[in-house]
Amino acid sequence: MPEDESYKLSPQAQRYAASLLLDCADLFYELRDRMPISYAATFLRIATTQGLTVAELAARQSVSGAVMSRHLGELGGRTRQGGAGLGLVAVVQRIHGDRREHRVILTEKGVELARRVNIAARGGGPWAQRLRKRA
Repeated sequence: MPEDESYKLSPQAQRYAASLLLDCADLFYELRDRMPISYAATFLRIATTQGLTVAELAARQSVSGAVMSRHLGELGGRTRQGGAGLGLVAVVQRIHGDRREHRVILTEKGVELARRVNIAARGGGPWAQRLRKRA
């Protein structure tokens, strides 16, 4: 980020920005107390660009296909250890066209989490609300 004066935030604005991030992070930690930030980033990428292929998603996240498959397993239905995934995303096959091509979409549970993240990012989470009450 440039050191230009126009980018500097007041201490109060810095605390508020941090509270927004905490509110969003807490939503992911509610699902799994040790959620890697890379999984959250992958979920957010899917939420903002649904319908990408696994390869396109991996390229946008700058990870290998194997790493993306691991992320999708954890976020989807089955982990690599065979346990239950979070159920937030689904990898679907197209009905027409190249059936080898799989696209990634949000499940109903994923759509609900994306909605809650949106609310938290706009200041509707508990950290941001507490900070506003103190101001």
